[in-house]
Order: sequence, then structure tokens, then C-alpha cells
Amino acid sequence: MAGSFTRTCILEVERKFRPLNARELVFNNVYESRKPSIRYHGVKTLSDAYYDRSKLLSSAGIWVRERNERWQAKVKHGGSFNHSKFEDLTEPRDIAERVGKVLGEEVSADDKFGLGCIAQFTTIRHTYLANDEFKIVLDTTHFFHSVGEVELQKKFKFTATTEQDLALQKQNAMEDMDQRIAKFMDRYSWTFSQGEAKGKLTAWFEKEARQAKISADYIRQHSSNA
Repeated sequence: MAGSFTRTCILEVERKFRPLNARELVFNNVYESRKPSIRYHGVKTLSDAYYDRSKLLSSAGIWVRERNERWQAKVKHGGSFNHSKFEDLTEPRDIAERVGKVLGEEVSADDKFGLGCIAQFTTIRHTYLANDEFKIVLDTTHFFHSVGEVELQKKFKFTATTEQDLALQKQNAMEDMDQRIAKFMDRYSWTFSQGEAKGKLTAWFEKEARQAKISADYIRQHSSNA
């Protein structure tokens, strides 16, 4: 096609849920006819450090992290905190290019892309594959926050004529992935707890804010008694 270009990318769509009943999906469900095909893919520990600079990246919908000593970036393409649509970047040069555009300067992984650490925590993750398609993860952090996610991740190769055309193709692909997740969770709604789930990063910042308030109250109280 004249004037066209090809772009390969990894797209990920996820929906968070409160994992109160999720283990019934695997262990305790008596409604066998309604039970999806489940395969356990093991447990692992994730060590995450998130980076930003004056909230410039998060304001642009970009989250950069170092997970188990590997750099990753998630670029938001719509959705919300609980129904997320991302393009995943795993090559340091791609991350540097995206971060550099936001910061307006050249950056590299050698200096952590010119960013500072804003959050750091570890997570125990149990992973399952449902119906040979949907990845289900149950996460518990070292500060005892738990959350579950249903995910679809796929590598795409798009041919487009403009960047706008490429963005539309990405959006359409992620919308289809999101609808498939929604139908899956609706079909097995008995195992996905109702109520709003809270992501690990949000829970971390709330924990830090609580601890900062406690420290400030302690200092203020003891200063007034001095």
C-alpha cells in the first residue's frame, strides 16, 4: 500500500476485581457445568519500583517501572484505573523515546530515564489461565493489599497510512479485547466479587499518605507539649 507503514506493538487490557471469592473459581466451585477451564501457572514474587518526575508521566498516562530488574512502561489508551487499556513497552530504547518526548530531553536507562522513584513494593502473584485465553492473577503486596485482575495481552502488527489511522486500529483492537473480558467476567460473575477494586499503586500511595499524616500528628502533638 502506497504511503503505508507497519508497526508492531503489544496491547494489554485488564479489569480489576476484589479477590474475595476468586479462589472459588479454582478450588471451591460446586457448579461444575459453569466452571471455566482453569490451569494454574504458579506463584512468583514481583519486585516493583515505579518512577516519575513531578507527575509529568502519570499526567500523560505513562507508568514506568522496574520489575525484577527489567524496565517496563505502560502507556494508557483509554479506560479507567479498574478497566485499563495499555500499550506495553519493554525495550529500553522505546521507553526512552516515549519518556523523552514528555520530558523534552534525551534520556536513557543508564540514568533511570532521568526519573526518581515514587513507589516501591513487592507482590506475591498467583497466575491462572482460563479457557486457554484469559489470564487471571491474584496479587497480595507486602503491605497486605490484595487485588485480582483478568487480563488479555496480544502482540499486533498493524499497517496504517497515518498515525491517526494507527491509533484508531489500536483502539478498536483494545475495545474488542475489553468486551471479551467483560463477557467472560459476566458469565462467571459468581466468582468475581462486587464492588470497586483498588490497584496496588493506588493502595501504596494511600498507605504512604496515612503514614505521613500519623507522623505529622505525632510531631505536632509532641511539639506542642515541649
